[in-house]
Parts: sequence; structure tokens; C-alpha cells
Amino acid sequence: MRPPCSGPGFAGARSPNAIARTVLLALLLLYAASAAGNGAVKYRVQITAPSDLTSLLESNLDIVRWSTREEVSEDELRQLFKTAPRQVRDLLATEGYFSPTVESALDTGQETRVVRLTVWPGEPTRVVSVNLQVTGAVEIDLARERRQQQTREAFGIQDASVFRQADWESAKQRAVHSLHRKRYAAARIVDSRADIDPQAHTARLSVQIDSGPPFTFGTVRVTGLDRYPQRIVTNLNPIRPGSPYDEEELLKYQRRLQASGYFASVVVAAESDPARADGTPIRVNVVEGAARKLELGVGFSTDRGLRGQAQYTDKNTLDRALRFSGSVKLDRLSQEAVAGLSLPRNAQGHVYGAEGKYNFQDIQGEQRTDWSITGARTFTIEERESQQSLQFLTESRTLADGTKDDRKALYAAQTWRWNNLDDLLVPRRGHFLSVQVGGAAEALLSDRSFGRLYGKGTYLLPVRDFGTLVLRGEAGAVLAQTRENIPSAYLFRTGGDTTVRGYAFESLGVAEGDAIVGGRYLGVGSVEYIQWIKPQWGAAVFVDAGNAVDEIEDFRAALGYGIGARWSSPIGSLNLDLAYGEEVNEWRVHFSVGIVLR
Repeated sequence: MRPPCSGPGFAGARSPNAIARTVLLALLLLYAASAAGNGAVKYRVQITAPSDLTSLLESNLDIVRWSTREEVSEDELRQLFKTAPRQVRDLLATEGYFSPTVESALDTGQETRVVRLTVWPGEPTRVVSVNLQVTGAVEIDLARERRQQQTREAFGIQDASVFRQADWESAKQRAVHSLHRKRYAAARIVDSRADIDPQAHTARLSVQIDSGPPFTFGTVRVTGLDRYPQRIVTNLNPIRPGSPYDEEELLKYQRRLQASGYFASVVVAAESDPARADGTPIRVNVVEGAARKLELGVGFSTDRGLRGQAQYTDKNTLDRALRFSGSVKLDRLSQEAVAGLSLPRNAQGHVYGAEGKYNFQDIQGEQRTDWSITGARTFTIEERESQQSLQFLTESRTLADGTKDDRKALYAAQTWRWNNLDDLLVPRRGHFLSVQVGGAAEALLSDRSFGRLYGKGTYLLPVRDFGTLVLRGEAGAVLAQTRENIPSAYLFRTGGDTTVRGYAFESLGVAEGDAIVGGRYLGVGSVEYIQWIKPQWGAAVFVDAGNAVDEIEDFRAALGYGIGARWSSPIGSLNLDLAYGEEVNEWRVHFSVGIVLR
């Protein structure tokens, strides 16, 4: 005989009679609340049950919720008390307990009444069989076995697991979504049953899913544009018409549009009508953001001290979707002004831009003033970036001993970047790598011919659930017989908050008089372990080593090591370190925000 609680799709659900009782209870309570003269009473509820079930009962029982009201009549209390055991049984059924024992008592001997509910849940109901069937077009899919296996794995409920209503519902949703996310956008459940035997404490589950037809993508339909042309949206589309439906591609498209800076909100979706499975339209709805924005900011680091920044952006310059940006940055070591203009991304995925920059620095006894103009073509997708650039830079330099010189170079470079960090602000796993190859020729507006190689990488490895191992490396080489007449911007120095801790900012380099200047070779390595004490707070130990020199045979790594604190804040990782520099035989405090990637 099938038990009364068996039925399609829901085990432990309220029957029509239970629903009627609930409605009747609500009407009685409303009536009682409106009646005057019954007399108000105060009461509290004491529940004795296993700890994992107590919170469920306290959060959902009517008698508990009403106990916080200012006035409850005697009739209301007795009606709540009468229905409480039935509600306890209904709630426990959602957790797999179909044969509980509930004892209730109402103590009226005190001014504050006490309702006591004692609950023995009994033996939990366990799954003894799972029958999951996937029918429809997936049966003739070349990858049908893999797709069906993925659906079973997504379902997740195994034999001998405790049956819970929430797990049952989410398992069905996961199974359907495993089909829906790739190719089968109209996948749906056509039948599901959870047959419960309360006496045997067993559950037999069966689900039948119809995959529906395979979907392919069609054309893009855009709504919400006003000031921007449609190519702003379509040029960011990673999906080709006719390609198989893939939910991740829709999300990727949406992320690209959100990251473009043109829109305040973006929704990208495809229709799931089986009648339009072949070439289903992609619908993009956008809300344009403010075209112009002024941002002001302040900050502090032990490398550069207090700093201020102002930036103005116009994303629709000359009403042609051209992006203009201008910024000014000031700190105790440098002043910088930048202005740039870039075109929207074209159909091939490239962004063309030009930038002019003024930069003054006074670091380690070397003062220099740089003026530069740079043109670049950049291709960016989620995981990598490729950029070709041409920069003309002039430099005026003065050392602490009064030595002055001027240098210039026309520098061409190819840069690649790869990024699979899980979070740009507070990463816990993944890697970042940047590599640049460039050079200048004396015959082309440069004071000296040279080549330049530079690479930088960070690797984060989770250690179980409570730690992160951070490995960092940086290396560079300028290929020339001497560094003379090569602008300092293309040479190397190191040391400071985000390089070799224990040393002053860019204090590791080549001694020239009373100044430290850049060298032709750079090598830096770091090993750090972060122990997460709380989800946002951690303690770190680290060892850094590195230096910048003019001759490879002179390279001797300067060692720094110490301890630190980490806070994963909403604006990035805040790092406070105490480091000892062996070469200078002193301790230094370092403070920085974020992980430096470029």
C-alpha cells in the first residue's frame, strides 16, 4: 500500500486537508484578534529537540512567531497550542523525519504562560533507489553518454543519503540546469516522484527529464540604446550565429558589456522556445550609464606616503563614443598627468588608443622628468590580452651630485598578459603572467639601440581550506653594451612594499655617485604563506629576494623576510608587513593595498 504522503514531485507536502486546516487556523486567529474582552496573555515557548532541528522549528512555528506580539488572547494561545504538534510534524517531514513523536504541554500556573514542546524525530528516511531518465533529442546526441552522466552527477543525491525536501528540489533543478546550460535550453522535468514509506523509513526517487531539441544561436537584438551606436554592443559579442547554445557564452557577453563602462545595467538572454531552437535570437537589453564622470581619491602607502588623485572620463567625446580620460596623481615622490583618447572596440576585437603623459620622480637621489606619447592597439578577452605599442619618450635627469643629462627613445613593444585569478580585488587562487618584448633603434629617434625583455608573474595556491601559498617572480634584461643614454624608464630598480620587503622603495639598483639608478638586469622572487584565521583576516610569513644590477656577474640577491597581517577588504587586500632587510640590517614597516599585477 502506498503511504498517504507519497505523490508526484513533493514528499512531505501538505495535503488539501492540511491546507484547509491552515486557512481555517488563520481565519480563527484573525477573528480572535478582532474580538475584544478575551484578555491578553503573555507566553513563551520552550522547545526540546535535537539542536539541528530546533532552529528550524523556532523559525517556522506559528506559536513561536506569535509569542513576540504585544497582545495575544487566551483563545488565540489555545488555538496556536492545539495546531503546534501538527506543524512540527509537517516541518520535520521536510527534513526526512516522517514518524516523529511530539509531546506538548501548556503551563498556566504562572503570569507568563509556558508552552513546552518535546520532539523525538525518530529515524530519518533514507534514499534506497534513484531512477533518473533523460529522454528527447539528447538520446541521438553524439555526446549523449557524457551528457547523461553529467546530468546524473548534477542530480547528486545518492543511495543511503537522508531524504530532505530542500535537497530533493535543488537536485531536480541542478539536473535540468546541467542540460539547459549547453545546447538544450528548453530542458524540463516531465515527471518526478518521491515515494516515501514512513514505516520502513525509505524513499524511492524517480525523475524523467525531456531535453527538448538542441538549440543554436541566432542574431543579436538590442534594446535600450540612445546615445551609442549599436556596434558598441555587437562588437563585444563572443557568439557566432549558428554556434551551439551555451549559457556561459551568454554570461561572458554580459560581463563584457558590463565591463565596457558604457552601461549602467545589462541583461543578455536567449529565447527558449522549442519552435525557434534553430537560430534562437539573443536579446540584449541595456541601460546607458552616465557618459561623463569625475573621480577623486586619496590613499597612503609606506613607499610613496600620502597620495591624491583626480580623474575625469568622457565615454562619448564628440558624440561618437570616443573615450577620453585625463588624470592627475600626486605623492611625496612623484607627480603625474595623463590624457588619453581611445576608439570603441572594433569588429575584430581591437581597441586603438593614444596617450600623452608627463611624469616627475625624485627617488633615491635621482630626479627625472619624462614626457611621452604612446599609441597602442589592444586585443582583450577574459583570459588574456595582447598589445602592440609605440612610445616616444624624452627624459631629463639630474643626480644628487649634480650630474645632468637628457635621453630619448622611440620604443616599440609587444606585451602579453594571461589572467585566471578567481578575483581581481582579493584573489585566493589562480595565476597572472605578463611578458613584454621591446626595443629601440638609434637610427629611429633614439639615443641608443637596445632590446628589452621583461616578465612578471604571481601564482596563488590554496592550502586546504585555511591557507594560501603565494609565489611571485619578476625578471628583466636590457640588451645593450651599456645603460648610458637609455632612458631610466626602461631600466630596472626594485625594493619596497610590493617587491623586496625590508628595503626602501626602489633602493636596490646601481650606485651612481650618491644616487641609486636603474640597472640592465633584474631578478626578484618571493614565497609567502597566509594562514586565514577568519574568512577576511589572515596572518602571513614571507621571504623575498632580489636585486637590480648592471652586469649579470654582479648579481647578488638582497634578502628580506618577516611577518604580516592580511585583510580582504571591499577595496582589495590590505597588507601590513614587518620585514627585516639583511643588506641594510634594519626592520621596516610596509603597508599596501591590493595585489600588484602589472
